[in-house]
Amino acid sequence: MCYHKSLDVSAPELEVRYAAALPPTANFQPIYHANAYQFPAWPIVTRQEPGKLQLIQWGLIPRWAKTADDAADIRTKTINARAETIYDKPSYRTAAQKGQRCLIPVTGFYEWHTKGSKKFPFYITAKDQKIMSIAGLWDEWPDPETGELVRTYTLLTTEANPLLAAIHNTKKRMPCVLTHLPDGADAEQAWLHDDLTEADALALLMQPYPAERMHSYSISKRITSRTEPSDVPEVMEPATYPELSNNTQLFA
Repeated sequence: MCYHKSLDVSAPELEVRYAAALPPTANFQPIYHANAYQFPAWPIVTRQEPGKLQLIQWGLIPRWAKTADDAADIRTKTINARAETIYDKPSYRTAAQKGQRCLIPVTGFYEWHTKGSKKFPFYITAKDQKIMSIAGLWDEWPDPETGELVRTYTLLTTEANPLLAAIHNTKKRMPCVLTHLPDGADAEQAWLHDDLTEADALALLMQPYPAERMHSYSISKRITSRTEPSDVPEVMEPATYPELSNNTQLFA
């Protein structure tokens, strides 16, 4: 699964990367660490409006949620969605069938390796693109009390490649990172294409990003500290652990 990610870039870099504009009031700043359970707003590119980077909250609230209490409860369970079941699960089915697909920009994400009773945090990036896109779905929930249309999204996951299977060794899942190759096959463009069929969408999502194109290293446990801020550059600094020194499968 993926509950922690970063977007360590400037607003102009982000806009150039996606050929899309942030809202004038966005005041976007680099994000070194975001925790999904804080339901942060994130710049998202949707299929419907590819020329905009819209600030949408993490944790999908399906349109059918009846009350604010229902919405608050549901979104804690829809931070991630298994790509294999997005056309079947009630929380995602409508968004998937209506083609409410989106790109979630990140510069990296965090996962934990389990060894015995201990957990060790890792930071994972792509070697071939500074800003990578994770496939997502978005939805719009009409708040019955305020009438506001609340936009939210979920991050899609798939079976892990060998590197992520070694790191995230309890779940063996990873985000659906999409390839971005301007001079070749581009999964980002395919994911946002109007005519993408259900079969083609699932085939696209079932292809884990190649392990050889990813970089990983262990970081300090500051990321889970209750006394120190975690949305700071220091959270991404490498840290070594004697318990992991012989496990070369974890590092790329």
